[in-house]
Amino acid sequence: MGQWDVQAIRSTTELFANMGFQFGGGHARSALIQYYNREVVPMLEGKFTEPVGRALYAAAAEITELVAWTAYDLGRHGLAQRYFLQGLRLAQESGDRMIGGLLLADMSHQANYLGRYNEAIRLARAAQEGCKDVATATPMALFHAMEARAHAGNGDEAQCARALLEAEKFFSRRNVDDDPPWSRYFDEAELASEGAHCYRDLRIPSQAMQFVGQAVDLCDPMYVRTLAFDRLVQAASYVHSGEPSKAAQVAMEAVDLAGPLKSERYLRYIRDLKAELVGYECEDSVQAFNTVIGEKYPALGA
Repeated sequence: MGQWDVQAIRSTTELFANMGFQFGGGHARSALIQYYNREVVPMLEGKFTEPVGRALYAAAAEITELVAWTAYDLGRHGLAQRYFLQGLRLAQESGDRMIGGLLLADMSHQANYLGRYNEAIRLARAAQEGCKDVATATPMALFHAMEARAHAGNGDEAQCARALLEAEKFFSRRNVDDDPPWSRYFDEAELASEGAHCYRDLRIPSQAMQFVGQAVDLCDPMYVRTLAFDRLVQAASYVHSGEPSKAAQVAMEAVDLAGPLKSERYLRYIRDLKAELVGYECEDSVQAFNTVIGEKYPALGA
């Protein structure tokens, strides 16, 4: 076992991660699991030097994080949590505290999604504390952004703004050449998207619109899932601004963009927006949106 094997895992992880961004966590997940079980897990039982072993465990933690994330994206939360914990154990074996921080941040993201806001805050702070002496700027920005999201879920505007400002401070000091490759996705567009989600959850549409405008303008078109999320955040903010017709129009654009996206999280955005639009069915665009959703996603159409 050598560094070539480590690089093979990392390249495969990047390939599957990019497919997830484009097509959702459900796309090619069976192939990812097959690769993970048949190739990665047996490598961990092989023979290798200590330096190779540390690199191998770190690479295994990265792909385990992706396996967990695909389960999360599909709404399989118990399975995702088990993989997140497995990834944490691998990160500990590797001594790579930053990948351990990423896994804690992911767990914070999931806890926030499930409405466990205090748990999400604790996990985000654990990521910050565990990495404060070793992490580069971009991962630290990510960890603080996760804390901001959790405070927003709790309705705590002051703490959300504080954590978001910390994220922006770290991000302003980033040097991508110093960052681990897995953090490259967390760019200007992603940070703006986090801000948009925060102020959507706080129901402050003026702030949400500022952030979401940046997020949409800056996002790489390859990130279809992210763009669809951002458009639906924008739609929700239009509802909060008293513009349901505009909200429905933007949501239709998001649905067209998403295409056959395989993501339960995406469907959650649609479901939440439908709930926001209840009472506005007299608007033609809202009626059209509900009709399209009923045809494309029958389970959400009722």
